[in-house]
Amino acid sequence: MENSYDSAAAAAKWSDSTSPYNMVSWSLLQPDSSDSDLSRFNLGSSDEFVGGSDKAESVSRSHRLAEKRRRDRINSHLTALRKLVPDSDKLDKAALLARVIEQVKELKQNAKESPIFHDLPREADEVIVLPETISNGFEPDTIIFKASFCCPDQTEAIPEIVKVLTKFKLETIQAEIICVGGRMRINFILKETTTTTTSAKALKQSLCAALNRITSSSATFNSSVCSIRSKRQRWFLSSNYTQ
Repeated sequence: MENSYDSAAAAAKWSDSTSPYNMVSWSLLQPDSSDSDLSRFNLGSSDEFVGGSDKAESVSRSHRLAEKRRRDRINSHLTALRKLVPDSDKLDKAALLARVIEQVKELKQNAKESPIFHDLPREADEVIVLPETISNGFEPDTIIFKASFCCPDQTEAIPEIVKVLTKFKLETIQAEIICVGGRMRINFILKETTTTTTSAKALKQSLCAALNRITSSSATFNSSVCSIRSKRQRWFLSSNYTQ
């Protein structure tokens, strides 16, 4: 009896304490505590933790799938490179890429040394005229001109060159036109048709004057097209329109 009295007294003294923590703790220990008292200290439902875990797992799965697709693309391209590079089956990835770089550099150098590369249009406008004398034991020497004309790809280029050749009464023995990326290069071989000697310097000056007319015409056309906002007007001013 004495022990039970002492326990009850201690519990009553503890419950009468002014500390709010003691009061709350004692109320939670009571068997008749209501659900509302317990709900005040609810730290979060289990559904919220499960939802956050599912979201993190979904993000991780998406990341793994994206990484796998990236590795598959890289391996696919490396397999394609192995088919192009001879004796590359036993090379690792770094050695394979080094071999590819060497071959690309070699192909680029070979392209620069090719005669076809020198015939391609250049970015800068230029006129080259080289005279050459052809000797024949039975006929008088013949003077020919090897000329190159590089300019913007404009329809006015051919008529301007024809005017110059007509002025000097030159016959075209051979001609080729190469157009790439909005640029034009015309290589031709010319021969005199009269006994009058044509100066290479005079021919080059006339071709340079024709080049200046072509470039100024191209600049005027581009500025006029850019200043017009209507698509219909730009179409009528384009080279596709013929009257």
